[in-house]
Amino acid sequence: MQLIENIRLAFTSLLANKMRALLTMLGIIIGISAVIMITTIGTSIQKTLSNTFNSFGNFNIFDVILMTGEDPVMQDDLISREMLDELVETYPDYFALEMGENIGTATTRNSNGQIITVSVSGQMDVAPMMDHLRGRTIQYKDNVNKKNALYVSDLFIRQYFPSGTDPIGQTVNLTFDNGMSSDFVIVGYDKLPQMYEKQYPPGMKEMDKTTPVTVPLDTMLEMFHTPQEPQFYAMIRYNTDYDIQMQQDLLQEFFDEKYAEKPDISIQIMNEQQYLGMMNTIINVVTIAISIIAAISLIVGGVGVMNIMLVSITERTKEIGVRKALGAQNSAIRMQFVVEAIMICLIGGIIGILLGIIGGLCIGWIAKVLVSEFYAEYAELISITIQPSIPAIIISVLFSVLTGVFFGYYPANKAAKMNPIDALRYD
Repeated sequence: MQLIENIRLAFTSLLANKMRALLTMLGIIIGISAVIMITTIGTSIQKTLSNTFNSFGNFNIFDVILMTGEDPVMQDDLISREMLDELVETYPDYFALEMGENIGTATTRNSNGQIITVSVSGQMDVAPMMDHLRGRTIQYKDNVNKKNALYVSDLFIRQYFPSGTDPIGQTVNLTFDNGMSSDFVIVGYDKLPQMYEKQYPPGMKEMDKTTPVTVPLDTMLEMFHTPQEPQFYAMIRYNTDYDIQMQQDLLQEFFDEKYAEKPDISIQIMNEQQYLGMMNTIINVVTIAISIIAAISLIVGGVGVMNIMLVSITERTKEIGVRKALGAQNSAIRMQFVVEAIMICLIGGIIGILLGIIGGLCIGWIAKVLVSEFYAEYAELISITIQPSIPAIIISVLFSVLTGVFFGYYPANKAAKMNPIDALRYD
């Protein structure tokens, strides 16, 4: 009951001096709103990264990175193609090679004699472009057997087969920029991803669009007589039907065994979730660091609360004297002014939280406008999500209360220790 009465007295005092109370809260409002805005931006970036990664689907890729010491690395120490082939042949159910190379452009003609330009890439083992696969993709066995297989998009199908012919098993002749020409058999096609569609100028005729096609990498290397050099880095696709950590451990054991006699060389294996976790950690560290800097303004706000409470106590000296003369205990007087300081900080904190959330939402809206205006081709791929940090809001409320207690206790204690006779004499 006494707490409710103290809250009522606090509101009465604040309403009696509205402008002074608002100016007192200003430091708290600025500090809390800055912290909430920063944490909202940090949380939103993390959520945006996660959603954007998920919108692409699971890449299910391990990055195998060769780490070296001080000694120079010889060509024989690098990750060789033979080593990768042995991995796939040893664990065919778990791993596939994610190797590719941009071959360049090529042309072909459809049944109407129209020229079609394609962008050719050589791949070892291709994951479906989307989820509308017809036939199959380029596979590891196509590379081993040096097959002239061709994996295309639905755009290419419409360009090359205007009559609606079933494309699977049909032969397409591709003429490359260097003049070489070869026949390829279509083994499958899929829906062209939106990221490709966005790259075409608005209103561009379908026949004028350069469409991506994929062929076996080994077939192209043999055709162009290009050797495949050992690398510091390799990409291995894992099977999502099995435990990821188990496959990562298996991969680590395989390469550790290969480099067992080379202690100066180690292999580091990462996947996309680990990269995302690292980015989130960096964002968290930066967000916390900036939030701490922004929170320094709360100290300034707390000093302002202490100052205004001292002024308020001086103005209300007679009131304090009357209350003590009527039997009010020191603890009651102390509690009255502590509660008043808490209410100042709490109201300022709530206003700051609301302003911080609104500021975060505005920044998110601006980010969406900028992406759609300047990066329209990626607008549908970047899923911007604005999410205020609930922990930051809760901590801000508690911090506001603690600020009121800390900076309000000294003035309240000073009021509680007043001599009632001296207080009644005060003019």
